Amino acid sequence: MSHNSPVIKAKRKAISLDTKIKILDQLTTGQGATAVGKHFGIPEATIRTIKKNETAIRKSVCSGTKISAKSSSYIRDVVKEKMEKALVIWIEDKSQKRIPVDGIAIKQTALRIYKRIKEVEPGTSSQSKQPEFSASTGWMTGFLKRHALHNVKIKGETASADELAAKKFPEKLRKIIEDGGYTPDQVWNVDESGLFWKKMPSRTYVAKSQKTAGGLKVAKDRVTLLFCSNASGERMLKPLLVNRALRPRSMKSVDFNKLPIHWTANKKAWMTSAIFTEWFQKYFISEVRRYMNAKCLEFKVLLILDNAPCHPLLEHPNVQFCYLPPNTTSLIQPLDQGIIATFKKYYIT
Repeated sequence: MSHNSPVIKAKRKAISLDTKIKILDQLTTGQGATAVGKHFGIPEATIRTIKKNETAIRKSVCSGTKISAKSSSYIRDVVKEKMEKALVIWIEDKSQKRIPVDGIAIKQTALRIYKRIKEVEPGTSSQSKQPEFSASTGWMTGFLKRHALHNVKIKGETASADELAAKKFPEKLRKIIEDGGYTPDQVWNVDESGLFWKKMPSRTYVAKSQKTAGGLKVAKDRVTLLFCSNASGERMLKPLLVNRALRPRSMKSVDFNKLPIHWTANKKAWMTSAIFTEWFQKYFISEVRRYMNAKCLEFKVLLILDNAPCHPLLEHPNVQFCYLPPNTTSLIQPLDQGIIATFKKYYIT
């Protein structure tokens, strides 16, 4: 070979922290560095180096998340790992509450969490050799990759939600409750939701040899369900179901009075002002009155509802109505904070 030929260096293979932990676990069973190296296809010298840094590796992994351990290949600042772990939880919490989170909010929150952790984390004084964390764009790119996060377009009501009005409403509601002297048992919330009761899964398991699965026509049969509960969570009224048919053929012999729901119908299975008015007068008043009597409370209640067209302006001497501000239902509707979603999950399972 000519002396002028360029020397081609082997590309360095990155080893994830997750793999390093597996290597360390095998070493603790008594296996030698040579045998473990052959098993993972890694030089013996690298195995010995990983063993030498065992304490730092395990501390780094414990401070991070399972996803970051699989994607990171080097020992990271423990404070950063703990910060990112807390930041992921914060993002998940915002997502569950359907509150949008942008890059600026993530960076600001990261800086705040990092500062708090650094103040209490032992061995992280201001004289530390670690460079000061600045929540740079480079860190942001790496953070999103490490924790499998991506940016998506917001769909549905949340995209057009009025966050300012939503922030102001709780104070207004608190004053209404205080002025009326309502207890949590006397504060009620009502809301509707559509249920696609024939909905099929969008994914399915198939044999590896089968590349695709034949499509099915999506069933769009739906019903509307009305839910109503009080703030204490002690009493949820029997749901109202709006179907297309009042007496389906398949339910000819069914006693509708024994069903766990109130049954009604219209051609599109939608809630209408007429149906809502009938529910309020026929079911809400009687059921809530019985509950108030059983609790030895005055029949004086507050009913919180959104300003949907199907909710007419009603009057009753024992009921005060409180309508949510426009475009805030997805943010502050109490029944939308996981209660209806939980019902649907139980239905699916």
